[in-house]
Amino acid sequence: MDVPLYAIALTVFGALYLGLAVFLLYALIFSLLAMYLYLAVRYNNLPDGYPYGGTDTLVTATFIGVTWGIFTLLAPKSPIPFVGNGLTYGNHSAVPIGSAIVITIFLLLGFIAVGAFVLPRMQSRGGGKSDSGNQTVGAG
Repeated sequence: MDVPLYAIALTVFGALYLGLAVFLLYALIFSLLAMYLYLAVRYNNLPDGYPYGGTDTLVTATFIGVTWGIFTLLAPKSPIPFVGNGLTYGNHSAVPIGSAIVITIFLLLGFIAVGAFVLPRMQSRGGGKSDSGNQTVGAG
């Protein structure tokens, strides 16, 4: 199971749906985008570079879906606020939504920039290994 992916999915969904009272559809979309960004940055060439098999991915997706379902049942609502006017289903949330969205967008853009531009350069500099122990001298 991909534990960081599971943690990212739960953190984003829980913060949006339970903490900020964002409508369910928008919370799902934002959390799926965060999961996709994580996979795109961590494992550049999907699906060949993904270190887990189909079974592990299915287990992670099942855990995420079940936990999202539990979070949906725990949220204060009647009925489930799937989509509506605005971004939140509550009267007002504890955290200012506009500021949270702007901060999240800047953090995601920074995360993407570091993953796309800085990490490949760092790996290419330190990734050159020499095979000095396997050299043969002379073709006898």
